[in-house]
Amino acid sequence: GESLQTAANIVSGTPAYLPPEVAQGAALDARADLYSLGCVAYWLLTGQTVFTGDSAMQLALQHVQAQPARPSTRTELAIPEALESIIMQCLEKDPARRPASAAHLDALLERTGLASTWTPERAERWWRRHRPEKPAEPAAPPDAAASAIP
Repeated sequence: GESLQTAANIVSGTPAYLPPEVAQGAALDARADLYSLGCVAYWLLTGQTVFTGDSAMQLALQHVQAQPARPSTRTELAIPEALESIIMQCLEKDPARRPASAAHLDALLERTGLASTWTPERAERWWRRHRPEKPAEPAAPPDAAASAIP
C-alpha cells in the first residue's frame, strides 16, 4: 500500500516493483521497465512479491542489494525452468544483464513454446487458486419502513 511519492530528488514508484537503478537515482532506459515486468511476472507465478519489508525504504534497499529467491521456491506450483530463467534475467540488478528490450524479451518467451500450453481452462484454474478472497458483502442498509417508530 505504501508508495514513494514524486518530488524533486525523491524516488517515485511502487516499492514492490522498483528497479534498482530507480532506487539509486541512476540513468534509466527500457530495461528498468523490464525489471518491473519481471516483478509482476514473479507475483503472477507465486502470488508473492519478489521482496517483502516493513517500509518502502526496506523494499528499495532489497531491490538494490538482495538476490531474489527463484519463483519455484516460493510456490507449490510447477514453473517451467525456461520461464523461471527469463524472469530471473529480468530481475538482474545490472541492467546490462537483463533482456535488451521488450522485443528481445518477447523473442525469449516465444522460444519457450509455453504460449501454446496456456489455455483458457488453465487460466481459469490459476485464477481460482490465486484470486484474493472475495471481501464480505456489506450489510444491507436497514429498511427505513421497518425501523420507523410508529
